[in-house]
Amino acid sequence: WLQERGFFVPWSINCRLCNKPETIEHCFIYCNDAVYFWDVLQRTLKKDIDFTEHSIRFLPVEQHGVVPYDLFMLLGLHSLWKCRMIDRNAEQPRTTRSLFIEEVAKVRSVYEAHPPVPDWFSLFDACLNLPHF
Repeated sequence: WLQERGFFVPWSINCRLCNKPETIEHCFIYCNDAVYFWDVLQRTLKKDIDFTEHSIRFLPVEQHGVVPYDLFMLLGLHSLWKCRMIDRNAEQPRTTRSLFIEEVAKVRSVYEAHPPVPDWFSLFDACLNLPHF
């Protein structure tokens, strides 16, 4: 993105995970890590979520019932971003899955601390047991 706009980029503009040009869409939709993560998450939530250039920016998830799928999508986006930043900053490697589970546990604890818990609370437990990919 910077290089396309004429800026000098002293490092590679490619994704360190799959060696393709690193764009916002690539990071959150098309990178292998993102593809596998979203697939496993959708199977866990039993919900088909449309991941597009628009949806990763504006979270326009339609509300069917009371389940806040946009919350799970936002936690997923944040986990993918944290995983990239850990790699970029040469910190101890972590998987997107482990970061997502950590974030879900934090949000779950907030809901649990303020009863009554919502009907969809069990989705937190399902996400805490997210399969490996």
